[in-house]
Amino acid sequence: MKKIIATIVCTLCTVVIFAQLVWLSVDKQPFAGTYSRNYHQLLTTWQNQAALAYIPAITAGIRTERRFMLSAIHQHDAGIVLPVTRGGFGLHLTQTGSAHFRQQSIGFAYGRPLGERLSIGTQFSYLSRQVPGYFHAHTIIAELGCLIHLTPQLHAGMHVFNPAGSRLQKPGNEQVPAVYSAGIGYEISAVLLLSAALVKESAMATLTKVMCEYRIIRELSLQLGICTDPQLNTAAVEVSLQQLHIQLSASHHPQLGMTPAASFVWQVKKGH
Repeated sequence: MKKIIATIVCTLCTVVIFAQLVWLSVDKQPFAGTYSRNYHQLLTTWQNQAALAYIPAITAGIRTERRFMLSAIHQHDAGIVLPVTRGGFGLHLTQTGSAHFRQQSIGFAYGRPLGERLSIGTQFSYLSRQVPGYFHAHTIIAELGCLIHLTPQLHAGMHVFNPAGSRLQKPGNEQVPAVYSAGIGYEISAVLLLSAALVKESAMATLTKVMCEYRIIRELSLQLGICTDPQLNTAAVEVSLQQLHIQLSASHHPQLGMTPAASFVWQVKKGH
């Protein structure tokens, strides 16, 4: 009976997770700040490692979401960025699932500028999936990204997840999808950013997302996003309390429902 229950839970979790970009959480689809020069923060480095070139101080944070309000597929992220003379290093940990079905990844990343108009980044991650007591599968995944600053206000970027088409090593040797994204952002002013992105997962339709970020005051900002196929609307509010940044967000899928999320990011004060 335990084996049957574990199989059912594994199947249901797999279906839901794979319906929304398998290894990417709902809000790991690009944020507006991903395509910018002055709006980068810890979460954007998880979406495009080239952003590591623009994090000015040691930064650490955690993020948690309950995907579609299902306790069986919670996702928790933790990460840290360490700036160096030329760019920055990043560590990103992710866990999705429950005691009966779990996906985990640990990724090491590096990003650096190549002149004033270009930055590049890469990440290598160890991914694993397991049903405790029944099976364990794993693989190594690479990610590559770049950001191009066409003008002081206009920016573009590209990112690819798993370009080599890695497969899980036992059981079943399941293919991990490749995910390609490209976008453009326009900093209308120091307080308003508009962005648009295309995301293509292998064997699935291209997703289009339009986003904006508005800094109402220095301590408060609002982010909005609308995307298609799947239709997914997102909203986030971020409060900055000196070195601590708190973001509360939610996404809505017309069939699967709400996904609430929260993140807490702490950045060492510049000059320390």
